[in-house]
Amino acid sequence: MKDKAASKHGQLEAAIESFRADGFYSPIRVYTDAETAKLRSQFEEFEKRFGQPESKRYITDMHLITRWAWDVVHEPRIVEPVTAILGTNVLLWSLNWFIKEPQDQKFVSYHQDATYWGLEPHDVVTAWVALSDASEATGPMKFVPGSHLEDVREHDDTFGENNLLSRGQVIDGAIDEASVVLAPLQAGEMSLHDVRLIHGSTPNLTDDRRIGMVLRYCATHVTQTKLRDTAVLVHGEDYYGNFDLLPRPQVEFGEAELARHLDALKRSHRALHSKDYES
Repeated sequence: MKDKAASKHGQLEAAIESFRADGFYSPIRVYTDAETAKLRSQFEEFEKRFGQPESKRYITDMHLITRWAWDVVHEPRIVEPVTAILGTNVLLWSLNWFIKEPQDQKFVSYHQDATYWGLEPHDVVTAWVALSDASEATGPMKFVPGSHLEDVREHDDTFGENNLLSRGQVIDGAIDEASVVLAPLQAGEMSLHDVRLIHGSTPNLTDDRRIGMVLRYCATHVTQTKLRDTAVLVHGEDYYGNFDLLPRPQVEFGEAELARHLDALKRSHRALHSKDYES
């Protein structure tokens, strides 16, 4: 038993060292096949409940209105490696989805999240959880190793039709494609990446959906520089009070839960699109 614990600790230490050097770590097995299939089913039932395109209004931060998503963002197999990087006191800032339909033309341009999220300091980690296989043909995440150690670059807002980013933001300057690392994932695995890391992805060329559940975690000392934002405490204690902390949903799709959800979405939208509110 001690040998097993020591082995797990050693693997975690190696993963942290790799993350520090490269700005990402992948893959990490989180869920079994059966658990992943159940999560995918729950998500797709959620989509059916509201229909298209209405469901797109609710899937962001759906942990505020569904208990199963709340459990995912608190899942120890996800949170443990995150706390190993960020420290014991950790918040979930947001939950989002990157979905590419079969034979889709959607893509994600090279970008750095730190450019527009407004979270400082940059003690922020994204957990990208695959609910379907994210093989090379699906357009998996691709990373520029070590780019998190460089200055954050300027970005141009393109609002490209097939760009999955909220503003179609594209990083200024050339990317050395020879240095880029693909990070394919099997269903139930996740990757972790730094908020400053340059990353993107290409279209899905397969006949299945590529479903990525994206969890953005930050240390509790991080603050939102653009406005008073919301978050959820997932581990440890919050001694800073930089965010309005939101509770677990008691009633799925309840009136109070939907009101909190709408308020959180309005705040995050204003933060992510702060340029549109400048006078």
